[in-house]
Amino acid sequence: MEETKTPQREGLRARKRRATENAIETSAVKLALEHGVEHVTVEAICEMADISRSTFFNYFAGRDYAIVGRAINIPEGDAAFGVLDSCPDNLTLGILRLVFAAIGHSNVNTEVARLRAQLLAEQPEAARLALISMLESAHHLTSTATAWLIAHPEHAKLDSPSREATMAASLAHGVISAQLGEWMQRDGDIAADEDDLTRIMQEYRILIG
Repeated sequence: MEETKTPQREGLRARKRRATENAIETSAVKLALEHGVEHVTVEAICEMADISRSTFFNYFAGRDYAIVGRAINIPEGDAAFGVLDSCPDNLTLGILRLVFAAIGHSNVNTEVARLRAQLLAEQPEAARLALISMLESAHHLTSTATAWLIAHPEHAKLDSPSREATMAASLAHGVISAQLGEWMQRDGDIAADEDDLTRIMQEYRILIG
């Protein structure tokens, strides 16, 4: 039987860190919408978010990631494998758990999500940057999932670990994209519900037939 993750209440430090992250991202996207992606600077983001330059780089490696979303850093070795081990018969769900483990929390800021959707629709350069970030993340996820399947061939469902990992990562991305539409209908900072993600995977199965 698949293990169900029970969300734990965040501590004060985690909530403060997430509030700062939200302020940075909200400021970055609003500036991009107002002035164009190419005209946004780290200094302008820091001024609007009321943070120092050093604080900015504690959260984001560069300006682009603050605007369109960072490429996630996957936990390495045993830490990543431990997440995938939590649901060995559902690699897609394991990858979704790995995404949130890499982010460090399972919360979605609906304002940032709506602003980014608007930005991507209006500015081709933002869409290009978002695609680069997404491909970086997909590469890390696929590589980790491939390595896990090679280490655990008893859980493989296809003959090719790399093909299975690529397909599972693509499905995980589709699940998150589909759920974002629902998240954007809500307000505030919301916790991603794994039941919603599982429901969307079931809907994929219905579509496939």
